Amino acid sequence: MAAKKKRRRILILHGPNLNLLGTRQTEIYGTTTLQDVNRRIVSLADELGVETRIIQSNHEGVLIEAIHEVRDWADVIIINAGAFTHYSIA
Repeated sequence: MAAKKKRRRILILHGPNLNLLGTRQTEIYGTTTLQDVNRRIVSLADELGVETRIIQSNHEGVLIEAIHEVRDWADVIIINAGAFTHYSIA
């Protein structure tokens, strides 16, 4: 009997201000909300048989703690850094 294939696990981290997607400067960033993005991620992950956890925070420490918490769980971590691409001091 073949061994059951382990389901992949991905942590998705959304950084500062991404909670404002679709509501702030829509002429620049469009009207797609973070909830819309997350629904697409979950839908694709389900199609691919991937388990996901999704976290958004405006606080760098929360995101770092999330990484530490899943280090034995996640196979992959994807970070959508948001404003950290401009201002992080970490």
